Amino acid sequence: MSQSQEPAGNGDLAMQSQDSDNETARTNVTRLRGKQTRQALAAEPEFGIIESIELVDFMCHEKTVVNLTPRLNFITGQNGSGKSAILTALIVALGGKVSVTNRATSLKDLIRGGRSTATVRIKLRNRGSEAYYPDKYGQIIVIERQLNSSGTASSYKISNGDTRSVVSRKKEDVVNITDHMGIQVDNPINILSQDAAREFLSKTNPDSMYMFFLKGTQLFQLSEDLESVRLAIARAESSIDRKKEVLPEMRAEKKRWEQHYEDMRQARDISARLNSLGQQMAWALVEEAEAEVGQVDEEIEVRRKKVALVDEKIDSENTAIQEIEQQVRQMQEQAESQLAQITPLQEERSAPVSAIEQIKSDLRVFKQNEIEINTEARRIRERIDSLNKEIDAERARLQGTDQAGKERLRSTIASLEESVKEEEARIAQLQSDQQQYEQQSKALTDSKSENNRTADKARTIVSRTKANLEDLKRQTANRLNAFGRGVPEALALIKKTQWRGMRPVGPIGDCIKLRDRRWAPVIETTLDKSLNSFLVDSHADRVTLDGIFRRVGCQSRIIICNTELFDYSAGEPSTEYMTMLRALDISNEVVKRQLINLNRIEQVILVEQRALGDKIMSSNNGGFPKNVIACLTVDGYSVGSRSGGLSTQAMNLVRQSSRLGGDITAVIQREEQQLVTQTRELEEAKKLLDKADYELKSLQNKHQAAAATVRKCKETINRAKAEIEKTRDLLRSNEPTKVAGLEAELETFTSQLELIQTQFRDHHLLQVAKKEELQQHESDIALIDRKIETVRAKAESLRQNADNKSSESQRHAENIEYYRSKRVKLEEAAQHLVQRRNELQQKVDEVTVDARKLSEERVHVEHPANRLDRMITECRARLDEIERTSSMSLAEVSEKAQNHIDAYNKAKDELRTITRLISSLKSAHQMRLQMWTQFRDSMTMRTKMHFTTLLQRRGYAGKLDFDHSQRTLVPKVKTDQDIVSERASKGASNGGRSQNGNSGASYQRKDTKSLSGGEKSFTTICLLLALWEAMNCPVRALDEFDVFMDAANRAIAMNMMVGSAQSKSETQFILITPQDLGVKPSEIVSILRLAPPKR
Repeated sequence: MSQSQEPAGNGDLAMQSQDSDNETARTNVTRLRGKQTRQALAAEPEFGIIESIELVDFMCHEKTVVNLTPRLNFITGQNGSGKSAILTALIVALGGKVSVTNRATSLKDLIRGGRSTATVRIKLRNRGSEAYYPDKYGQIIVIERQLNSSGTASSYKISNGDTRSVVSRKKEDVVNITDHMGIQVDNPINILSQDAAREFLSKTNPDSMYMFFLKGTQLFQLSEDLESVRLAIARAESSIDRKKEVLPEMRAEKKRWEQHYEDMRQARDISARLNSLGQQMAWALVEEAEAEVGQVDEEIEVRRKKVALVDEKIDSENTAIQEIEQQVRQMQEQAESQLAQITPLQEERSAPVSAIEQIKSDLRVFKQNEIEINTEARRIRERIDSLNKEIDAERARLQGTDQAGKERLRSTIASLEESVKEEEARIAQLQSDQQQYEQQSKALTDSKSENNRTADKARTIVSRTKANLEDLKRQTANRLNAFGRGVPEALALIKKTQWRGMRPVGPIGDCIKLRDRRWAPVIETTLDKSLNSFLVDSHADRVTLDGIFRRVGCQSRIIICNTELFDYSAGEPSTEYMTMLRALDISNEVVKRQLINLNRIEQVILVEQRALGDKIMSSNNGGFPKNVIACLTVDGYSVGSRSGGLSTQAMNLVRQSSRLGGDITAVIQREEQQLVTQTRELEEAKKLLDKADYELKSLQNKHQAAAATVRKCKETINRAKAEIEKTRDLLRSNEPTKVAGLEAELETFTSQLELIQTQFRDHHLLQVAKKEELQQHESDIALIDRKIETVRAKAESLRQNADNKSSESQRHAENIEYYRSKRVKLEEAAQHLVQRRNELQQKVDEVTVDARKLSEERVHVEHPANRLDRMITECRARLDEIERTSSMSLAEVSEKAQNHIDAYNKAKDELRTITRLISSLKSAHQMRLQMWTQFRDSMTMRTKMHFTTLLQRRGYAGKLDFDHSQRTLVPKVKTDQDIVSERASKGASNGGRSQNGNSGASYQRKDTKSLSGGEKSFTTICLLLALWEAMNCPVRALDEFDVFMDAANRAIAMNMMVGSAQSKSETQFILITPQDLGVKPSEIVSILRLAPPKR
């Protein structure tokens, strides 16, 4: 060899000993190395390892063989000794580009001066289960590359190292071998040449660091490959577009030549063709006539089926009417039964009423007796007073005052007569007042009856509103309560039950939503009972469902429906009208058809104003528009119907609920407001009733007072007349009155007065007892009145339900009328079709006779008659044109046409193939983009983890900041001194604040710009080793890795590399340095020192 090599620690190379140990030490080391050798060999990689590099006239080497160990190889020597040339030879021999080495611009620049050729030979280990074609290449693959200074291309030779036979001379095989073994010679991180290592160690800007990461992990190359694929796809798509533009022209040209060939071919037998076409034309006319007959037969059959379907619908409507009538009769009977309960209640009420009347009569008698007793008592007292006066007068007269007494008697008579006149006038006035009181009492009695009816009606309305409000509140807990009692429970049982046909659908309203809430009142009123109904498709399921309803107390209607989804579009009016069907969003198609059958929702239109409704309903020559049977307004009016003509009627709107969705809270608020208004109206009616009672009682009191006053006046007149008569008798009497007689009369009247007083006390006790009895009877009457009101409310509810059912029956009757008219029209149409068929059959017979004149046997017709007519005309014209213009033979035209057909088919196949290929490429490209992103993220995490672990070996802390969007990589490092300072700062902050009041500042991680040269180089080496750890390559090489490191960082980096080599038994390291090494050779460490350069 031209340059000296010293024996390595494993004995493979001549390497000079770097220590002065004695012979005993060498013996011990050799023995230890031998034991390690067996252990190392057991863990050595089996393929992809460079065993030797041979350089002949390559750069500064004349002939040099470098034997490498499978683990860690240090190559050292002075500058110019050819260390970097070994790495350059490795790159060139394995197919790398010369530009990657940064040592030359072309291969001939690598040939040693004065030589015309240079040779680089590399031996690769190829063992184990993953060996590359071991039967072909052996266990050692020898790759040799020869360089020529003449400018001719370099040559490769790949040999089997076991047999020394040449296997290949192709560079592609070299590339395949390195790809299989994972050796990446062009990777700037895997094999770092001297300039690449210097650039990697010196450059610290984030963009360059991130680019090293991409290139080192092959992500950059993968990205470039994916971009090339994308561009190739774009170019291919552009090519497809150009081919698509040309294809129609080629197809037109193909068609033209095909037609030309067909014309020439048919020209030979055009006469026979024309004859055949003529026969086909004749029989085509027969077939068309027969087809028309068959079409008419089909239409007749369709009409008959429609008639049968209409009959079924009429029967269904009649059945529905019968069911409704039965229900109405039941409701009416129930209402009558309820009302029949009023009669016994009224009879029960009549007893206390009669008793009250009797009591009141008794009380009036008592009152009259009381008045009479009081009157009699007053009369007796007055008589006693009169007797006393008469006694005194008689005594005075007897004493000689007779004349003066007579004058007084005359004066008394005059005064009494005047008093009689006054009382008579007063009686006349009181009797007039009594007549007025009686008239007013009669008017008040009538008003009271009216007020009583108003109050009863108000009570009924309030009761209904309260019941509806309670029902609405139940709906807030479960919307299904809106469809009647027991519906939620019934639905739960329906889900658990096995059904023969479809599972019952319902309630129908649960499948309906309003598109516009404005139409809620009229639509809910129109559909009302249908909303609560359930649908089944068999009688057996109806019986089962009816049993469930009876069990939970559900009263919803059960309808057996036909699940056929018929087309109803023909029965809809013009799209300019908003129909009930178009205003609803019905989620179930069976429910939609059932509502169409039951309620004709597709033919009921909705308008906002009655005037517009009147105009629409008379727009069809004074009649309804086509397919319109009724018109409803937003404010609840029905404008015209098939039964009512163009009359406008107010609809009896049902109370709103949540059956059609909407905000139930708003409905509850409206009901509560109505309840407040209705309660206020009820209170007003009660006040009017109380006022009438008070005024009536006041009039009765006035009437009774007037009657009592009349009686008093009459009594006063009678007494006055009697007194006048007595006074006149006294005046006419000349004989003295016997005082004894007057005194006896006085005693008699005194006894009578005491008797009257006793009677008055007994009479008062009886009167009190009667009043208590009166109160008890009035309480009984109030209780009976409440029972009567409850019964009337139930009867009214049943009558209302019966009225609603009657309205529903009317709708069914309208449907029957509609179906009957439709049936008449269908029968008329069928009759017309029968007549039409007879006419067409006659035409068939005529054309058949004409066809048999041309061909007795019926021929097969390939085209319709109009097409055959055109073909005959075209054939005749074509024959004339061909005979007139054709200048080519049939063979020449056939060859020309075939060439165009082949060209067109080839272009179409190529286009189809390329299109499929592009589609596959797009899918694969998208999948690889995703895999590229996943691989990038995986490499990022692995690099971060290994970088942090490697820094910790030096006592550093740090991390890698990746920003893939900005394509930057920033290493952040905290040195051991920073960590110590940070801990000291934390200790100071825990012990107290600094003088300026701030706690100790925490140290942040630095980027590489703030590190010293050695720290930065060590950090970069850690990054390199982290990238190596993240990669999977059997060979890793690095040139002059420690030129910028201080001794401490260099020693640590050496230990880290040795440690990495120890942990990576499947990886071979080649490290080049011009400095002395701080490590000793071992079984896994080989040190190669090159001889100084020749000067």
